[in-house]
Amino acid sequence: MKFSVRHLSILCGSIIALGAFSSQVAAQPVFSDDFEDRVQDQVLIGNNWTWYNQTFAGDTCVGEPTFEFGPYDDGDPSDYEQENRNYWTASNDVGQGDSYFRAGLEVPAWATDDGAPVVLNNMLRVYGDQYYDPEAGSCKRTLVFQEKTVESAGKFRFSFDVAQDRYGAPANGEVTGAFVKILRQSDSSFATVLFETVITMPPVATTPENVTTAAQDIEFSIPAEYIGELLQFGFYNDSSTDLGQSWATASALYDNVILDSIEIGPAHSGSWYNVDQSGHGFSMEFGVATDGSPLAVIYWYTFDSMGNPIFMVGTGVPDGQQLEVIFVSPIGMIYGDFDPTTVERPDGGTAVFVFADADNATFSYMPSAFSESEWGHTTPIENLPLVKLFGIAADKNFPSTD
Repeated sequence: MKFSVRHLSILCGSIIALGAFSSQVAAQPVFSDDFEDRVQDQVLIGNNWTWYNQTFAGDTCVGEPTFEFGPYDDGDPSDYEQENRNYWTASNDVGQGDSYFRAGLEVPAWATDDGAPVVLNNMLRVYGDQYYDPEAGSCKRTLVFQEKTVESAGKFRFSFDVAQDRYGAPANGEVTGAFVKILRQSDSSFATVLFETVITMPPVATTPENVTTAAQDIEFSIPAEYIGELLQFGFYNDSSTDLGQSWATASALYDNVILDSIEIGPAHSGSWYNVDQSGHGFSMEFGVATDGSPLAVIYWYTFDSMGNPIFMVGTGVPDGQQLEVIFVSPIGMIYGDFDPTTVERPDGGTAVFVFADADNATFSYMPSAFSESEWGHTTPIENLPLVKLFGIAADKNFPSTD
């Protein structure tokens, strides 16, 4: 994706000698920022964080905004990138002294007093809008975000850590949130075609010693028709004078911001089956090979055409949301006489798993000549729905090999 500056609105494969596999490097994030390269007094937030303000009728920020203002609305492109408006830079003593806040860098977060312990490192503080319309019943939304042109379709995840600001949001009912938005820039209308949000829930903290973060995310899909449109993702705060909220208390702190494509990862590991076909199913293990590349081992516990239980096993390399596995069908080893030289591993057919997420998938299977003649598997399987029955908590993504 590229920046746009226009507008808002094993694992165990060795135990049965499954054979070779190709390596695949873990995908890199589309965007990431941990704010660790920042300093307290720099002029801009950095890394192309930008901003927008909206006003809504009523005491909640819902519906169509009655007023919007942001970069380029004033014809001045120099203010596209969000200023670093923390308490330090805006102070009369050492900063610019104009006291205008929208977002600022906390370097480090919370430990602003001399001698205070550093529990949280650099974070982004996003405030509520400090200026309100004079009439009652207005809600002001401040948005601080990244903006990119969509270059590929697929499933994506916008993830981040959130911590409570020192001044207590959401103590007064303030709304702090994260969002993903796609605007149609191809026809210059900038109409919203996707808008996903999540209310951010920072853990309650009262001192630097007990402040902690919570991990949250938004998962979303971009269809091919949206390639070329404008993607925005970031954070917002809603404030209303009718609810007794203020710009200072409406702020929250954010860190470890990542936008990445959702691909198969360790969290897909577990026991899978079709709800209507309980009795056969899969054990799936997703991890990394000895060279650090992603690898999957799949065990299929099934039956032959006479009702006798059999199993097949295979490996594959995850490719986005899809996994292709060539099964082998081990035969020949006698119970109690575990001599590996007696085992044959004929081709058991080819399977394709397509994952909607870490808990839902479809299974397709094309029998081999051996599985047809030996097991009576004469009928292919097409797009059989699967759900994960059991799993162990694991990372969503494979570790980077860089």
